[in-house]
Amino acid sequence: MESNDVGRLPYLKKDEDSKTVEALAIAGVTQTLIAQILKISEPTLRKNFRRELDTSKARANAIISQALFKKAKDGNVVAQIFWLKTQAGWKEKNAIELTGKDGDKLFTEERQLIEIRKIFEEIDFSKPKNITEASIVVQDSKTETDNS
Repeated sequence: MESNDVGRLPYLKKDEDSKTVEALAIAGVTQTLIAQILKISEPTLRKNFRRELDTSKARANAIISQALFKKAKDGNVVAQIFWLKTQAGWKEKNAIELTGKDGDKLFTEERQLIEIRKIFEEIDFSKPKNITEASIVVQDSKTETDNS
């Protein structure tokens, strides 16, 4: 008695499987995992569900984009800001401004000049350093910062 079985029975595509593949593809599940969930091979998945794999995420994004756009048009400020940032290249710029008491300047120009002079007075310009020779700079910095 010879058996003519040559592997599995051919896969028969079901509407329920199409919806499953579409939902999983939208969620970003890999084709390997989708095939395992449906208990089919990856080539069989691609052969039977090419459209779902290729277009599900784009169709979902289009639906969400339309809903977001409608909210933005209807006056939802958060939706408007989000749309402009993601679609129109708008960016927020964060800046930190340091001020003194009650918004005044931290230092007047005169005070800035005094502070700059103090820094220059602390620098010993009589010992020129060759900054192109790294070993000397490293050695000098070690001896200058040695507090022993």
